Amino acid sequence: MKYQRSISLAVSLAAIGFYGCASSPTNDGSGGSNGMGGAQSGGQTGSGGASSGGSSGSGGTATGGALGTGVSGGASGIGGQGSGGTSTGGKTGGGGSALGGSNAGGSGGSSVGGSSGTGGGTGNCSASADTCPAPNGGVTLNCKKRFMYGVNYAWASFAGDFGGISAWNQQGVAGAKAARTTDLTDMKNNGVDVVRWWMFPDLGGDGIELDSSKTPTGVGGTLVADINAALDIAATLDIHIKLTLFSFDSFWADYTNSGLTFPSLQPIATDATKRAALIKNVVIPIAQAVEASPNKDRMVAWDVVNEPEWSITGSDPYGDQAFDPTTSGSSGQTMATVTFAQMETFVKDVVTGLHGASSAPVTVGSAAVKWAKAWSNVGLDFYDFHWYGWVDQYFPHTKPPSYYKVDDKQVVVGEFPLNPSSDTTGQSFGGITYGKLVDDFFSEGYAGVQGWAFSDTSGGAFSWANSKANVQTWAAAHSCYTHY
Repeated sequence: MKYQRSISLAVSLAAIGFYGCASSPTNDGSGGSNGMGGAQSGGQTGSGGASSGGSSGSGGTATGGALGTGVSGGASGIGGQGSGGTSTGGKTGGGGSALGGSNAGGSGGSSVGGSSGTGGGTGNCSASADTCPAPNGGVTLNCKKRFMYGVNYAWASFAGDFGGISAWNQQGVAGAKAARTTDLTDMKNNGVDVVRWWMFPDLGGDGIELDSSKTPTGVGGTLVADINAALDIAATLDIHIKLTLFSFDSFWADYTNSGLTFPSLQPIATDATKRAALIKNVVIPIAQAVEASPNKDRMVAWDVVNEPEWSITGSDPYGDQAFDPTTSGSSGQTMATVTFAQMETFVKDVVTGLHGASSAPVTVGSAAVKWAKAWSNVGLDFYDFHWYGWVDQYFPHTKPPSYYKVDDKQVVVGEFPLNPSSDTTGQSFGGITYGKLVDDFFSEGYAGVQGWAFSDTSGGAFSWANSKANVQTWAAAHSCYTHY
């Protein structure tokens, strides 16, 4: 979906496109193609040349135990073939994701709260530690296997919630804590446990400091205070947060809007020195700020980048369909594209940095399962795909993760329309209801869902106001395993 930016950052749905998520109110593409064989224009999906059975790609998984570094005991070997590899935070044998003991059996060393051995053991999690595990898919954290159930916030002040935007007099979470608490209370009261919340969908805010060469030098503004405020609100309400660091929107070439300059992430992500500075001076300090909080247990996952596929050219080497990046935005931006190899390196470096500094698992908010294997070799702890009508008409949600060959890890649906029957970007999921769509994801073994979006006030397919009663009803019927 595409949104227009106003200085007040009111969200407008006047131009809905196909990116599978709401992107920047200013930083949105308006002429990209959805990669299904046809160009997108005004919300219409091209229909030629698309796979009808779901392109899953072939290969794409490493065969050795490439391990994470300290994610609740270490992440699993990519592809699940490693045996006895080590990671900071403990040893883990081959096979299985090590998120607090999500699998059973095995023989290869334990990690703190993590799985162990081929087939995955329970590490320090006793068999009785989880009194209500999710019966199908689920992400295990702190010995609790839960269906990761919630909603996208995704922002109150686009790119300003974490750090603020002083040039536009926009406060971060700490400065607007009462208003953010009101929003999150509404989510909590309607069954939400996991809130997906964006941090830097562009670099125009105060949260990331750059020098004259646009090399990241540190965190700024009210960023640390905002992180602590968000975790404090979550603890008070007994809910959890999934923070999304970047977005494809961050990759627009440098531009200026309403007197504010928006530097591009592209030259940072693709330059080894600048990228290392970003990890050292921004990513790791953010993770350390979370770890230092007395409410760090409210941090349920990191999402490295929202829908990176919309800024990638070419193809990945894993057999997926070619990428089809957006080209221009509503404020006259042009996309500073990257190759897949460049984006993979960037994502992998951020994942490694987060694993070394944080105990929370890490994922990537992929635009669609049409790129099923793209992020299979960067050390993720679980997969995360977005699922809108334009995706579902070619890649049915009624197929399990194994159908798309992404069953080596748990799979969360990080975005989907809260009112699917009104989603006009495709075949509207056959006109089904919210409850039916979530039932389908649940029964097929997906590990969680976060609908789009609390911040959407359009009244259409993505409206929280029109769907929150349905969100609450489903949560109430599955309350035992939808809350960490």
